[in-house]
Amino acid sequence: MSASREKKARQEFNASGAVDPKAAREAQERAKQRRSNWLYGGIAIVFVLVAAALLVWNSNVIQRGSAAVTVEGETYSAAEVSYFYHVAYNSIAQNQYASYYGLSTSTPLTQQSLSDMAKTLLGVSEDMTWDAYFKDAAKKSLIQITMLKKGAAEKGITWNDDMQKELDSTMDTLASYAKSAGKSEGEYLKQLYGSNMTKKIFQGILKDTIIASHYQQDYIDSLQYTDEEIQKYYEENKNSFDVANYEMITFNGAAASKDADGNTVQPTEEESAAALQKAKDAANAALEQVKGGELLAKAAKDYEPIGTYSHPEAGTYSGNAATKWVFDESRQEGDTEIVENGTSIYLLVFHSRTRNDYNTVDVRHILFKVDTTGLDSKAEDYQAKLEELKAGKKQEAENALQAWKDGDATEDSFAALANQLSDDTGSNTNGGLYKQVYKGQMVSEFNDWCFDESRQPGDTGIVETSYGVHVMYFDGFGNSYRDTLVENALRTADYNAWHDGVVGDNTYTTVPFGMKFTTK
Repeated sequence: MSASREKKARQEFNASGAVDPKAAREAQERAKQRRSNWLYGGIAIVFVLVAAALLVWNSNVIQRGSAAVTVEGETYSAAEVSYFYHVAYNSIAQNQYASYYGLSTSTPLTQQSLSDMAKTLLGVSEDMTWDAYFKDAAKKSLIQITMLKKGAAEKGITWNDDMQKELDSTMDTLASYAKSAGKSEGEYLKQLYGSNMTKKIFQGILKDTIIASHYQQDYIDSLQYTDEEIQKYYEENKNSFDVANYEMITFNGAAASKDADGNTVQPTEEESAAALQKAKDAANAALEQVKGGELLAKAAKDYEPIGTYSHPEAGTYSGNAATKWVFDESRQEGDTEIVENGTSIYLLVFHSRTRNDYNTVDVRHILFKVDTTGLDSKAEDYQAKLEELKAGKKQEAENALQAWKDGDATEDSFAALANQLSDDTGSNTNGGLYKQVYKGQMVSEFNDWCFDESRQPGDTGIVETSYGVHVMYFDGFGNSYRDTLVENALRTADYNAWHDGVVGDNTYTTVPFGMKFTTK
């Protein structure tokens, strides 16, 4: 919620396909170009011509300008393909879950094949190298950009001042990051997108993506739904929007796959059957305890570690055997059942099902961030200094709230104060406003203040969270959270159908020579 200014700037830059320079890999040294060994002397003019040709080659002019992909009659250079290749690479290499994909950043991508896990996560059915995958992703991106640009032109969407501001903002961010990395903008772009990238090419790609995104947003903004349409979609897809309160013990009925020495073993059929029966027996025994009046949470302790207790208070439907039982419309409070799903045996107790039809809220805040970067967490006086910092920020918050009360004490004056004082870069340019906040979106103290049953528009207060001290202003109530979810689902479905129609089944042709210069 309260990212630093630097983090926000990075997020904005990432939206254009860039990555944080601190997270990006150090640029690999460009391979030395092969040069022919001149075994014989030649006429001076011949030598000059050869030297000139080598200089042109080493400048990457030929490589970056080589045609690589053609979509619907529009030809893209190796540098442009390389940009989208690197965007696809960065999206996985810099992902917080990168380890699940099994992508090595130290082995050539042409020598790495997608693991089974990576193919599952990426929806890939065929065997391929990571290099082939990123090239394919780049080509698909170019198809999308081409068709969206074409659609924008047909719609009459042309370059305007707002688009120029977006481009200028991104280029300013680029300059800032390049400077902090001790590089020129050109060097920094090469680090991110390969040795063929230049500032001019980057700007051209950025202009295309901005126009395409405005065309997409224009369609999204046109989507409007009536209350009847929202209700009808909800009735047809209740399980996707409702939440349930239930308790569960999950009994593991799988036989051990490790022996006493930690070696992997293959359980026998008898061992597997015995393990599954043990789980079933435990579930039935726990069920009898619950029927006898014992709480499920207490009963679960008798079956650890084979049984694991959980209590989803706002559980969602996943389609597995347990949630199919929970979300059955015949379910009544207090219902208890044992449900089997392979080697997992569930003992379930149902409490309630709700429609998420509470109202979202609109709230403004002014954050006084408690910055602990200057403190030594291992020092003996750390806690005392931390409390001193917190007390100082709380006093600042109280002073700000009092100053607001002594002034106009209006929503507009609070917004102006938020823009002036707040440390929350996510909202300190729009008056500290967060719209359509739903339960659980914000940290608990912030959330509890917003959703206090007594809360009324115009209420103010001071809340302390792990981020710092917040001066709160309750702006009012928003739409029903359920209706918001349903409307978003409708909008997503309609957008996907529209996008598929715009992009269509267009294909591309490649130029092998140019494609050689797109690999990372």
